[in-house]
Amino acid sequence: MTPRERMTAALAGGVPDRVPVFLRDLTLGLDIADLDTPEVCAGAFDAELSARSVIAAQREIGHDAVVGSIQYCGMEVEMLGGEVMFPQRGIPSVTRAPLDSPEKVDDAEVPDARRDAPLSNIVRSYRLVSERIGREVAVLGNVEGPLTKAGILRGLDILAMDMVSDPDVFRRTVRFSNDLTVDLCSAMCEAGADAMFVAAATDNPDILGGEAIVKHTIPGLKRIVDAVRSEGSPTSFHPHGTFSHGEFSGLVDAVLETGIAGFQFAEGNDLAEAKRRWGRKTCIMGGVNAFTTLLLGPLEAIRDETARCLDACMDGGGYVMMCSCSLHRGMPLGHVKEMVGTCASLGRYKTAGGGGPPGGGPKGGWTVCPSCGHRYLTITGRGKACYGCPSAVSGCGMARCPRCDAGTPIGRSASEWLSSLVRRHRAQYGRAAFR
Repeated sequence: MTPRERMTAALAGGVPDRVPVFLRDLTLGLDIADLDTPEVCAGAFDAELSARSVIAAQREIGHDAVVGSIQYCGMEVEMLGGEVMFPQRGIPSVTRAPLDSPEKVDDAEVPDARRDAPLSNIVRSYRLVSERIGREVAVLGNVEGPLTKAGILRGLDILAMDMVSDPDVFRRTVRFSNDLTVDLCSAMCEAGADAMFVAAATDNPDILGGEAIVKHTIPGLKRIVDAVRSEGSPTSFHPHGTFSHGEFSGLVDAVLETGIAGFQFAEGNDLAEAKRRWGRKTCIMGGVNAFTTLLLGPLEAIRDETARCLDACMDGGGYVMMCSCSLHRGMPLGHVKEMVGTCASLGRYKTAGGGGPPGGGPKGGWTVCPSCGHRYLTITGRGKACYGCPSAVSGCGMARCPRCDAGTPIGRSASEWLSSLVRRHRAQYGRAAFR
């Protein structure tokens, strides 16, 4: 399987050849490309240098899915009149929120992500990455959740005050922020993003309460999911907070009703419990704690925690290995490689066709279609969609999806066994080996 096929299968709830890794590395590539932060991010944004950084990181580390651009919180802040600081070798940060008065909330206009820089150049980076490695590696868009984006544009402390003292301004800010995000999602999909990832640090019931999640995050997320689905792509969601257990665990089912394909659980969550409760409903995403284990090491601790996450979540497929939050420049590269390498060696499923559940065996296993994500018995693909094809009885190394007719490679032993089975079956009915 290619990394792209691996990620697509896992997001669809299927079983790829091994657990895919999505690092959500937002600025880490700048370290690998040895570029200063302002050189890429300041001003109009350099799409070419951004794309080179993303690709350099993927080639160096070997992860299965990338964010299609170097990114940071507040990409549109300067466009809307705010200010951002760009440290030479650090991470950009907002120094003045653009919607810092109610009047500015009223006057704000959604920028055109296809024409107005820097957003247009960030979108162009997605197109460049998709054109250069998108057939092999999954490219995911990265946007903020409804309350997270609103907190960036209004200022989180002011937004929290609005919620209790000026609810109308609060609602208008969240609506504007969501409009901006939905438009950006569509532009990223048009540029080649295979899926969308909604990062939502402030869509956190510990900060703004569970009622805010129900009233604002979930409806806003539904708009994003629907917009991305209209482009033919799935959406994953990453709120901060404790959701696997405790008083807010009930919010997960409400979030899943929006139609998300994956839910990334942040640090402090019990991945095994999340897999047990929701593993049949969504792709579970998450893994090593980025702020402690991955940053501080040692390598043995990274290997051990990666193995524990795999033990908790990989059974039956529908799992994507991530660390607990995004990766930025300054993260030790050797630590990241250790996590990715451990997942590659320990996260393999025991199937011949790259589609079956652990222990499925070489003959009766499952296959996940890399095109539409449909999970089907390999024998069904060969015995139904391929039945009567001359290649089906001559050791063809492919199975054909009964839903969309796309081909998927299968192992040699499975192919030979299935070819023999089809020949014997047709012979029992006095038919030629093929039509």
